[in-house]
Amino acid sequence: MTATDPTVALIQAAAQRESGSFASKMADSSLAAAVDVWLRRVARRKATPAQRARLVKAVERASSAETKAVQLTRAALLRAAGLDERPAAAAAIAAGATYTEVGAVLGMTQQGASARIRPYLAARASEGRL
Repeated sequence: MTATDPTVALIQAAAQRESGSFASKMADSSLAAAVDVWLRRVARRKATPAQRARLVKAVERASSAETKAVQLTRAALLRAAGLDERPAAAAAIAAGATYTEVGAVLGMTQQGASARIRPYLAARASEGRL
């Protein structure tokens, strides 16, 4: 494939049109994966598919006692995978995590976590998406 190939243009157009939908699906799947890891490795609990689905929904709504721990787990998993962990870290902070806790799970100092996440939160607030 070359830059002038019509397939390249089609792929680029599709990526531009569907990037929002793709990002939403990626966020949903990373949360579900984080819930699975948290249940198995951190909480060491077994859950039925229905219980798991309820927990995923509760963490999405930030209405679960486990929200902070699951979002911290999600942030750590995203960072370990080389992906942007800031949305999950911001959700953990909104759920009551401190920058010290976020920094600890991300392998950085409290100041590093604050410097990484505060601009993200400010940008989201200016967009009205908090």
